[in-house]
Amino acid sequence: MRQVLVLHADNKVQPDNRYEPVAKSVSTPEDIPPMKKMMSRRKESCIHCHDIKGSKLRHQRELGTLKKSMIYTYPSPSRLGLHLDPDIQYKVRAIEEDSPAQAAGIRVGDLIRTLDKQRVLTFGDATRVLELAPETGELKVSYQRGLQMSATTIQLPKGWRKNDDPSWRSTTGAVGPMSGIWGRRATDQQRKQQGLEDDSLALKVTYIWAPWAKAAGVKHNDTIIAVDGYKADMKIRQFQTHLHLNNNWGDKVKITVRRGNKNVDLTFQFPAGPPNK
Repeated sequence: MRQVLVLHADNKVQPDNRYEPVAKSVSTPEDIPPMKKMMSRRKESCIHCHDIKGSKLRHQRELGTLKKSMIYTYPSPSRLGLHLDPDIQYKVRAIEEDSPAQAAGIRVGDLIRTLDKQRVLTFGDATRVLELAPETGELKVSYQRGLQMSATTIQLPKGWRKNDDPSWRSTTGAVGPMSGIWGRRATDQQRKQQGLEDDSLALKVTYIWAPWAKAAGVKHNDTIIAVDGYKADMKIRQFQTHLHLNNNWGDKVKITVRRGNKNVDLTFQFPAGPPNK
C-alpha cells in the first residue's frame, strides 16, 4: 500500500486498460438475482465475499450458461509453477520443476515487474491478469534480476487454470449436485475395525438431510468407501466437490458404503435441479 501511495503522489498510476476498467454503470451485490433471494432469508445483513461469486454462478445456472470451469476464477500464479513471496508479493519465492515458469527462465529471487504489461505489486495484481489470460497461449513477463531488467514469455498449456483440489472454494456447490449428507474422515482405528486401507476413501456419515440421500438408504454411521468406483482418500469437502465437478443434477450415482463389515451398494438419484432454485 505504501508503494501505491507513492505512485499516486508521483502521478505514476497506470492509464485505464482492460485490467483497470471504468464502469459504465454502478451495480451492487444485491443486484444479482440469487443474492436478493438469499439475503431476504438471512437474518444478518452481512454479505460475505464468497456469497458474490456463488450468487453469480447460480445466476449463470438459471440462465443456462453455467460451465463447471467457471469455478477456477482468479487462478494463483502457482498454477504456472510461480510462487510469490507473501511479504514482498512481486518477488519469486519458489519455482516448480518442469513448470511453465521454469521453462520461461524465471528464477528464485527475481522480481516480477509486469505481467502482460500490467504492473505487479501484489498477489492480487497477478491473479487479476491471470483471470483475463487466455485458456491457451502465452503470457508476457518482465522481471528484474539484480540490477538488470529482462523479459520472457510463459506458455499457457491447456487446462492450466484447473487444480487438483478446488474443495477450498465454497462456490463449487453451484456447479453440481450436493450429496445431501455430511461426515468426516474415518480414524485409523475405525478403518482397522472395518478392514479398510489407510489410504482409501473412508468417510463416516454423521448427518443426512436430503430426501434423495434418505431414499438411497444411506444410514447414520455408514462409511462411504467408493463413489462410482472412485476410491481415492478424501475429506468430506473433497468428496462433495468430487460430486459437484463430476456429476449433474438428474444423474444417478452409485455409492458404496461399509456397514459393519459388509459392503452395501446404494444409488443416489439426484432430482432434475437443485431444491429452491
